[in-house]
This record gives sequence, C-alpha cells and structure tokens, in this order.
Amino acid sequence: MLRLHFGKRTLLLPGDAEKGAERAILGENGEAELQADVLKVGHHGSKNSTMPDFLAAVRPRVAIISAGEGNPYGHPSPELVKRLEDASVRILRTDRDGAIHVLTDGDRVEISCFVACPEDAVRAVARSSFQN
Repeated sequence: MLRLHFGKRTLLLPGDAEKGAERAILGENGEAELQADVLKVGHHGSKNSTMPDFLAAVRPRVAIISAGEGNPYGHPSPELVKRLEDASVRILRTDRDGAIHVLTDGDRVEISCFVACPEDAVRAVARSSFQN
C-alpha cells in the first residue's frame, strides 16, 4: 500500500490488497491516517477489495478502478461498484474511461481520462470542492 500526501491532498494506492490486508491495515492505523481524496481501488475491483469498513475509513471522493475491458475475471465486481455507489463515491474505470490521469498541486485535484471522463463524473468531481 502506498499513501501519497501532498499539501492538503491525499491519494491511496492499496495495490492488490484484499479484505485480509485491509483488516490488518485498519488494525494498525486510525481513520486519520487512511482518509484520502482519491482511492485507486485494490485488486482491480475484486469483490474482496475495498470492503465496507475500509471504504468507511478512507472516505474517498473519487475511486479509480484499473481493469481491462472484457477481462476473464469480471472485474470490476458489481458488488464492489454498488459499495462505491452506495457511499456516493465517484467512479472512474480504465475499462470504460481509458487511462486516468490524476494531478494535484497540493491544493486542487485535476482528473482527466484518455477516452473522456463520463460527463456526470466530471460534474460530480467539480462539485466535490476539491479546491479550497
């Protein structure tokens, strides 16, 4: 897991972490250490990643799922996508949106997609007060 903190902004990249690793991380860290503006969802959006307790601790505004289009594993899992939607997290996916670029100056976060970020996600990110 990698947590990047720059200025007022934080990105969390849990790699291939699934529920066992997430439980361990939650046991060793408080919510203040886990909260992030942007979460790169673990294990390509597997149903065993980004479990409810972990998601509640991280409280991301945007989740990025890296999964190949038509992959044989069915990633991202519909269960995971529903968890993110229920938590009102904006979802961007490489299988749908292409490469996703995240840029921050420590104050603002800018997100762009290779294909074109979904218009509703772009509006949602703009409304999410990423600028202070």
